[in-house]
Amino acid sequence: MLRGGCKASEKRRHLSESLSWQQDQALSSSIYLLRQIGPTGFLLKEEEPEKGDFRVLLGNPHECSCPTFLKRGELCKHICWVLLKKFKLPRNHESAFQLGLTEGEINDLLRGIHQVQAPQLRASDETAQVEEDGYLKQKDINAGDICPICQEVLLEKKLPVTFCRFGCGNNVHIKCMRILANYQDTGSDSSVLRCPLCREEFAPLKVILEEFKNSNKLITISEKERLDKHLGIPCNNCNQLPIEGRCYKCTECVEYHLCQECFDSCCHSSHAFASREKRNQRWRSVEKRSEVMKYLNTENEGEAKPGCFQEKQGQFYTPKHVVKSLPLLMITKKSKLLAPGYQCRLCLKSFSFGQYTRLLPCTHKVKATTLHFTFTKRQFSNKFRSKVAVEV
Repeated sequence: MLRGGCKASEKRRHLSESLSWQQDQALSSSIYLLRQIGPTGFLLKEEEPEKGDFRVLLGNPHECSCPTFLKRGELCKHICWVLLKKFKLPRNHESAFQLGLTEGEINDLLRGIHQVQAPQLRASDETAQVEEDGYLKQKDINAGDICPICQEVLLEKKLPVTFCRFGCGNNVHIKCMRILANYQDTGSDSSVLRCPLCREEFAPLKVILEEFKNSNKLITISEKERLDKHLGIPCNNCNQLPIEGRCYKCTECVEYHLCQECFDSCCHSSHAFASREKRNQRWRSVEKRSEVMKYLNTENEGEAKPGCFQEKQGQFYTPKHVVKSLPLLMITKKSKLLAPGYQCRLCLKSFSFGQYTRLLPCTHKVKATTLHFTFTKRQFSNKFRSKVAVEV
């Protein structure tokens, strides 16, 4: 896969700090796959900060039409997004940080032999059921199902979804389908969108527009806050709530966090920390500092380790009396929850007449039968004590 007589790119053996930053940007940016051009070409759209469309071509070397790649000739976040999100490569895999890949490596990439194992959405299902309205039945959402446009796991972000009504019944974010509609031939509201998975008819555009309008009403004010605000996370030293900017988390104490200033001025015991800049980013290990360690006061230390629970043991079921204390509402025939786009923010399924819902302190309404879920210790305390809305 050499282009224009280019020589094979020199093999890299290590992931550089600058490329690691590009990978962070790729994983935290809102990027959408609008169209696939053959097996290794992709048309991407980015919301922020560049708000543009970019064409990525994998080969030897890789190519991207973004200013960053054209100026530096290094891997940009768009190429990293295709490698990490679309092809599910581990970020430390050699193929994830090369300037280009040989034909054999491209074939391995397409076969997915190196990818992080995660269930994929199926493009078709012979057992798909047809409802009374003539549409296919919406498929249940499993733990590993992803949106084929933004490549995010559906049950992690809990964003409202729609589904392919005429082809495969698979689920896609409503927002993503609204973005995709701008790149398909939709001359009027009566146009029908194509499914990005099975390529059959997905749904009428007017249905997607109505779902998009209604689904925006499900998003709370807190969810629209800047991503550098770590909602529901207080600094255990200065009590800033929420922490803004870079946030640090102790890897040994349960839900112990520090803001940048407190992390720089004091060191919590001798424990290791992880950090992140935005709340939608993964926590990354922080190297131990060489300066003399300072300790927080014993009162804060005691609050940081109640019961000395381990991180993996930090989940528990919501007490029954808490669930029962939430207002219980029945859906009537005239309820607005029956309109297209309204759905439970836990299971992402539509409401139906006669169902019961619970009203959460964050103003979300969820199906009463799906409220038997687990919270981390922080999510529980903030949702029911401080009433700080989290992404559910």
